[in-house]
Amino acid sequence: MYRLCLLGCVLLLGACRETAPEEGALRVTVKYGTYRPACVRVAVQDTQGHAEGTDIPSSQFKDPDARELRIAVLRRAEWDRELTVTVSSFDAVAADRCDGDAVETRGSGGTVSVLPKQFALWEVRLETEDTDGDGHLVGAMWTKEPDCDDQESSIHPGAIEACGSTVDLNCNKRIGCQESGCASKPCDDGNACTTGDYCDGEGITAKCLPATTKQCPVPSGICDAKQACQPTTGLCAPIESTEGRDCRDASDKCTTSATCDATGKCVATQRDCTSTAQCLESKGTCNSASGLCDFTPRPNTESCSDGLNCTGPDRCNGSGACEGAPGNCEPPPCHQLKQACTASTECEYEVALNADCNTGSGIPGVCLADATCSPFPYKPLNFDPNTIANADIGELKTNADVVFDTQNSTWNPASAVTTLGTLKYISTPQGAGNPEALLIPVRTLELGGTLRITGPRPVILAVFGEATVSQSILATSSIENGNAACGSSHGGPGIFTDTTGGGGGGGGNNTDGKDGGGGFDDGAIQGRGGLSRPTSPEPLLG
Repeated sequence: MYRLCLLGCVLLLGACRETAPEEGALRVTVKYGTYRPACVRVAVQDTQGHAEGTDIPSSQFKDPDARELRIAVLRRAEWDRELTVTVSSFDAVAADRCDGDAVETRGSGGTVSVLPKQFALWEVRLETEDTDGDGHLVGAMWTKEPDCDDQESSIHPGAIEACGSTVDLNCNKRIGCQESGCASKPCDDGNACTTGDYCDGEGITAKCLPATTKQCPVPSGICDAKQACQPTTGLCAPIESTEGRDCRDASDKCTTSATCDATGKCVATQRDCTSTAQCLESKGTCNSASGLCDFTPRPNTESCSDGLNCTGPDRCNGSGACEGAPGNCEPPPCHQLKQACTASTECEYEVALNADCNTGSGIPGVCLADATCSPFPYKPLNFDPNTIANADIGELKTNADVVFDTQNSTWNPASAVTTLGTLKYISTPQGAGNPEALLIPVRTLELGGTLRITGPRPVILAVFGEATVSQSILATSSIENGNAACGSSHGGPGIFTDTTGGGGGGGGNNTDGKDGGGGFDDGAIQGRGGLSRPTSPEPLLG
């Protein structure tokens, strides 16, 4: 391994497996791009003013293809541990020392701490590039003129540029005729359609102008394309396409279209008098005066189809139309007639919402909005089963006696309800001032013990499937309802007079209620008994 003394010693590293010395060391990595310096100088200084440096010619770079130079600086014991590092690149080397002009210099900016038995790391990237390899650089810190195009080796400061050039070859921001001494000299404007090009003017305002410019023929026909001279070839060529351009003769009524093709010819298309109508002959003739097709109607003995399923039998009417006699309309399940069949309209049906239906397994149901038959067998008076989401329909299965409290929707004991997690409780307004009901939708009802319902709200058990009720369902509640009423069945109020009024009459149900008792004041009017309730089901409110 090549060694250079710097502080303790400088080592050119070929790998990163070296062990740090007792006093510690600084590992410096210098990276460069397309410009490979002729020589790199590494200088180190501590805070006490000790300074050393060394030069590394490019011939000593370990791995030039990696575009990277790695150096180990071994610190001397008498030096501080805080070091500043400076790396400079040069364009020449003499006697293994950096020579010529400094291309760029990069520093650590601050100090780098070198600890005992450790490698401190510092890396720098040299910014100078020479992509095209012409020796003229970009990104350098010196005062030399930089390369104005580092992608093209023929373009650089000092390159020879003729008056006819169309590119700034010498990087002086002047092109061709703008160079000194080019006035009236021949040039080339890069356009093959011009001849006799010459330099007009001097300096930065000078231009290469043509003496003559080639002219192309003017189009004579509607399908002839406009032409222009092509600067790259000097030949006339179309600069537009007339393909698809309308070239139809307006006086020809039976010509449907005429367009220019790719070769510049006008191609006409005659009207095709072919009919797909069932009651017209398939081939007709074009009327030159109007441009319309005339077709002969087929006889009224020909069968046809008017496109309606509800009419028949369909026959041609002798005038070119197909006609059929309207038939009867039979609505499918859960539908009702919306539009009867006519000679021009089909049978139309609409959903018979909430109509009676049969699910197909003998269970009665109600028609839903999507025309399906719901397995819910009744028309509820106080809730709409069509509004119950499928996700809200759970299961109510118990294995013992249980009490459900409508006050806070709780079960006691909760362990008696084996499907508790599936239950949803939907508050359902009853309207007309009546108390809000608690709706529990389930698809299965299986009771393994008595179900007792308590609390201030009515309960609706909506069973959308099978209900197995082999146990008692008991409801005990005092529902606060200032609007409680059972029609003519509720007992009449007693009338208060003087000191004591008569008692109210008892409400009737299956039998008439009795009149209320008289009070101490014989003048009090007794409350009259309520009438018997009807046998049809009604919601219990109050």
